[in-house]
Amino acid sequence: MYHLDFETFQQAIPEFKGVSPYSQIPFQYSLHIEHEDGRLEHKEFLSLDGVDPREEISKRLVEDIPSNVTVLAYNMGFEKGVIRKLANLFEQYSHGLMAIHDNCKDLMIPFQNKDYYHPNMKGSYSIKYVLPSLVPEFENAYKELDLIHNGGEAMEAFANLSKIEDVKLKQRYRDSLLEYCKLDTLAMVKVLEKLKECVR
Repeated sequence: MYHLDFETFQQAIPEFKGVSPYSQIPFQYSLHIEHEDGRLEHKEFLSLDGVDPREEISKRLVEDIPSNVTVLAYNMGFEKGVIRKLANLFEQYSHGLMAIHDNCKDLMIPFQNKDYYHPNMKGSYSIKYVLPSLVPEFENAYKELDLIHNGGEAMEAFANLSKIEDVKLKQRYRDSLLEYCKLDTLAMVKVLEKLKECVR
């Protein structure tokens, strides 16, 4: 099982060729891999700032995700949309990317369909509400992160990275982006574990 999450950013005036204003540009992903023996492996990608990340992220995705595995996303419509656009852009990676696209399953569906509900979710099926409801020990996980606590902050931070001249501060932001995205896919792993416990 491959748990996948992207982060994207937008630009009003795109700096990269072939990008429309306010298009979602993927710059980062986190991947938690659940092996059959129960071992958990983590892979990640975070683009350098100031360069078009799309070709490199496409290359890394097809290297990291085999074409015959289940890929789990939370609200997979977003992930599939990102992958489809990359596949249309880069013919050399199109086959591998579309295999990932076609193998996507959505972890959000049981919550969206109210197959599982907890009062602490407050009517929302956002991962930020679902996670602490199912895994209470994660309630403060996002609050305790350094600098980046949500997708909006991640988008803004990466968009402004190239303006940061302080090398240590820039690295701190990069580390924070990695930790935030990593928590998103770890959250998916924990949520799936709880769902499995419910059906045993």
